[in-house]
Amino acid sequence: MLCFAYGSNMSTKRLAARIPARFVTTALLPSYRLAFHQRGGDGSGKCDIVPASEQSAVYGVIWEVASHHKLTLDRYEGLNVAYDETWLTVTDLTGEGQFEVQAYVGKTSAIGMRPYSWYKHHVLAGACEHGLPAAYIRALERIEAHQDPDNERHALEMALHELDEPLIRGHHG
Repeated sequence: MLCFAYGSNMSTKRLAARIPARFVTTALLPSYRLAFHQRGGDGSGKCDIVPASEQSAVYGVIWEVASHHKLTLDRYEGLNVAYDETWLTVTDLTGEGQFEVQAYVGKTSAIGMRPYSWYKHHVLAGACEHGLPAAYIRALERIEAHQDPDNERHALEMALHELDEPLIRGHHG
């Protein structure tokens, strides 16, 4: 099955820590915007996609996921609790066509949510890794994040990207 990742699961290392998946391509979801208003189980803001104007778009990564691994991903994403599942049509950034993909859509959004810095780092790492447009990456960089009070969780999440840090910090488009 094809899954559209637009948040932390864009990062190969983040997703690989959860399930095996095969990269298919990068894609664009038109008439949606990215929001960090989904309330996570840890109390921080997680990514969500929201219908928006025709000028808006969300970029992301299409992964091929085996059905038995999709069940594991569903548990990580809190399917039917934090997120619902939907099917969307996205356009390949290379111009090779459209794909019907599964995506998670938030159920418990809240105003004023902010991501933890480690979560924002996963999102940025995936965006940089997959060469999403520089303007989109700059917009992600401007998202206000805050420090996770759980220092151990912060360290574990950041450890996935230790070798990437100079690459991400040095990205200027």
